[in-house]
Amino acid sequence: MTKLSLDAIKVISTIKSTGSFSMAAEVLHKTPSAISYRVSNIESKLCVKLFHRNGPIVSLTDEGEFLLQEGIWILHAMQDLESRVKNIPKTDGNIRIAVDKFFLLETITQDIRDYIKHCPNANISVQRESLNGTWDALKNNRADLIIAIGQIPESVQAKTLMLGKLEFVLCVSPSHPFAAQKKAVSKNQRLNDIVVAIADSSHELPKRNAGILPRQRQLVVCDVESKLALLKRGIGHGFLPSSLIEQELRRGELVTVPVDTQKGDEMIWLAWHPASKGDGFNWWYERLLRKSDVCSLMGREVVREGGYPWCNY
Repeated sequence: MTKLSLDAIKVISTIKSTGSFSMAAEVLHKTPSAISYRVSNIESKLCVKLFHRNGPIVSLTDEGEFLLQEGIWILHAMQDLESRVKNIPKTDGNIRIAVDKFFLLETITQDIRDYIKHCPNANISVQRESLNGTWDALKNNRADLIIAIGQIPESVQAKTLMLGKLEFVLCVSPSHPFAAQKKAVSKNQRLNDIVVAIADSSHELPKRNAGILPRQRQLVVCDVESKLALLKRGIGHGFLPSSLIEQELRRGELVTVPVDTQKGDEMIWLAWHPASKGDGFNWWYERLLRKSDVCSLMGREVVREGGYPWCNY
């Protein structure tokens, strides 16, 4: 039997984050004496001193820092395992899909209609998440299959397939001051203007601030439709995929402007829970893979001009 438990790591982590035994006791709903006894018991079993004690203030020793550094990932892994065990994907026709908000609902509308015909008794959950929120839905088993963008977070256990990438451009209303200038929009100009951004919907994963400069004023909205509406009214500036704003550009509601610091491309991923299976999952997996003949099914990078890879035009 090991001398160290997951509960011990949690206690040590909480003491470090709160800075005292009494505050840790409050967070863990225990008495300070119980926390002090627990720490003394851990130190006795390991034959090491984990904390420097200076009255009510405590700090980790080198041994304590090493233990926490090596042990915290085990604690996180166990918490993730508990979450996944509680939410093992079902094997029936029910399906839970999360789609990044940069892909409009029309992306999969016809597929939803077809699936209802294919499996009329199945329950369908379609979530629209943004940025790391889509990956978060998969990590916490709120989705069986996702269409996500960006870098795959390290803590997300998933099977993935790269389907392409989105190229972003800086866009504004024709009435916006940026539209009248011929030179590239500078960093200082952007800092002096407000950026319209879509909020990252992640619950647990670190939130991303895509296309936002440090200390820049932000107007944060919940979806692409809201961002488009504000930009078209001349409010602020923002990065959007060029394929998404084709109609707005054609109608003269938005214009693209050069920028000295461009936002990077975003990779498009099809990702699924490692335990996902069943008729519903198989149907959607195959459908999303063959949605477009310009998407690579071997994981190569594909650039498609003029539309999203899965849109039914």
